Amino acid sequence: MPAVLLAMQLVTCDRTNPPVVSDIKTPDDVKVVLRRSCYDCHSNETVWRWYHHIAPGSWLVHRDVEEGRRHLNFSEWDGVPPEKRSKKLQGIAKVVASGDMPPWWYVYPMHPGANLSDQETALLKGWAESAAKSM
Repeated sequence: MPAVLLAMQLVTCDRTNPPVVSDIKTPDDVKVVLRRSCYDCHSNETVWRWYHHIAPGSWLVHRDVEEGRRHLNFSEWDGVPPEKRSKKLQGIAKVVASGDMPPWWYVYPMHPGANLSDQETALLKGWAESAAKSM
């Protein structure tokens, strides 16, 4: 079994961040919350921590970041067609309000600071709904 775990470490994932092309424009208080709770998976500014290098967890983190960026990438916001921005913002409001984001497996036990308070949830939901209406 230890040999298998050691061999798994030889299968590595890319842990680089593409350049930030553009960044979503938000009020400062919203930006602080997004950076703390969302940017690791939904931007090109992922903070790759030491434990992201240990397989098989590294594979799961890599998959989550790739999938998160594919669904919503704040670092490439200007590349989102205007007609889709409203839907993305509505989606943010929905998943934050439902408690689906950030996901529990991200928050607990490794990133407890990413957990959203009730006030932060209301802040993000209100901002996203307002921004979606103004599109």
